[in-house]
Amino acid sequence: MKHLIFLTLLTLFSNATNNDDNNSMTEDNLSVETSESFLSSVEYGKMLYKNPRGISCSQCHGKTGKGGQVIAKFYDKKKNPKLLKGVDITSYSLKDLTASLKNEYRENNKRKPHKIMPMYYLTTEEIQAIFDYLQYSNKQKD
Repeated sequence: MKHLIFLTLLTLFSNATNNDDNNSMTEDNLSVETSESFLSSVEYGKMLYKNPRGISCSQCHGKTGKGGQVIAKFYDKKKNPKLLKGVDITSYSLKDLTASLKNEYRENNKRKPHKIMPMYYLTTEEIQAIFDYLQYSNKQKD
């Protein structure tokens, strides 16, 4: 059953990447693979980033995590228009990304919960794969 799911995901991913921009991923730049997996960590991370649990990371953080996507428009108490935008997550360390995704992010030793970030309940391996994808895709843009 596990292999059938991976084959389905691989087919979906292959179709999606054939329609994406022509950034080809090479084996030289991949950091994590398991002996049971035929997907690289970067490929798996890209799939998760596009649709981790129903809401794409790119909807708020952009295609490669640089942020700036408008999430909502609202008005402050003085009726001034404001935009809520996704933040740039490309400079996050693996530790910061993990803490943020688990809603355990700390700033100045104080827990700083996200007010709008959905909880995805990702595994350590899934967070590592998303981190690998962000690192890889942003190195390609340099």
